[in-house]
Amino acid sequence: MNFNLISKFFNQTASKEDIDELQRWMKEKPGRRAEVEKLQTLWNESSHIKPFEDIDTEVDWTIVRQRIGSPYKLRHKAISFRQYMLRIAAFVLLAIGLSLGLIKIFHTVAKDPSHYTSVESLEQVKSVTLPDGSMVTLNVNSSLRYNRSFNHDSRDIILQGEAYFEAEHNPKLPFRVYTGNSVVEVTGTRFSIFEDTAYVRVLVLSGSISFQSSENPAVATIVSKDESGFMFRDNTVEKHQQVNLNNISWKTGQLVFHKTPVESALQDIAHHFHQELHIETAIDDSLTAQFTEQTLDDILEELRLLTSLTINQAENIIVVKQ
Repeated sequence: MNFNLISKFFNQTASKEDIDELQRWMKEKPGRRAEVEKLQTLWNESSHIKPFEDIDTEVDWTIVRQRIGSPYKLRHKAISFRQYMLRIAAFVLLAIGLSLGLIKIFHTVAKDPSHYTSVESLEQVKSVTLPDGSMVTLNVNSSLRYNRSFNHDSRDIILQGEAYFEAEHNPKLPFRVYTGNSVVEVTGTRFSIFEDTAYVRVLVLSGSISFQSSENPAVATIVSKDESGFMFRDNTVEKHQQVNLNNISWKTGQLVFHKTPVESALQDIAHHFHQELHIETAIDDSLTAQFTEQTLDDILEELRLLTSLTINQAENIIVVKQ
């Protein structure tokens, strides 16, 4: 695992090239995205730790002495600069050890079946019916978790990856989906959520949703039918008055293009088949076509005939040249 690259992403210092490299790395093996998200959760939680300068050691020792009945007094002793630096180094090593321990604990908690039900799609699209009757379809390499008391006190879900939801209507118990740095809340509607390294995207097919930042609830918007919303990693939100249905082609099995720029069409096709896309030429053409349940090879062959482009595919990469 490239911890240097991941830490740059967590610190929001990663370049576009770094983000692309991290995205490629996560796509190479199922489960890597989930591992990064778990690390990010630990990273975010660490930001809430109380600063050392805010700790009143005299008060804390007084409380400890009262509890254990000890007559010991707090003693201060001056130390040399060298000893001070050695103690800092020891603290850093201890912090690293604790971090690794916390990661191990996080894995244990995440796998504990006593409180949460987990569903993973792995290499195939997978559908699941929730206890309230809501339907969820997970795209490949995606997962969700929900409390076993789901539909009693709450209808909260944690999603990693991409999913299509048909939430049952219940105005008394909102349906909430936590993904990345976003929260989607509905009472009942049809929508999809896609989590990327740079943003979380929602598409609404019926009804409306509340779309807000989980880190700053003041950053929020309402996304209605035939609209899409984007929550970026810097906690800014955008809403577009349109829905690209090709973004859920993995669910519908259809890719539809009507005077669509070929470059955009290629991006949709690559996403549908979980491929990387490398375009090495300028493309000014548009495309009108419809593909239903066709293989990637068949679609690329039709594109070659329609556009006269050189399109090659190997090892999950589509390369487009003139």
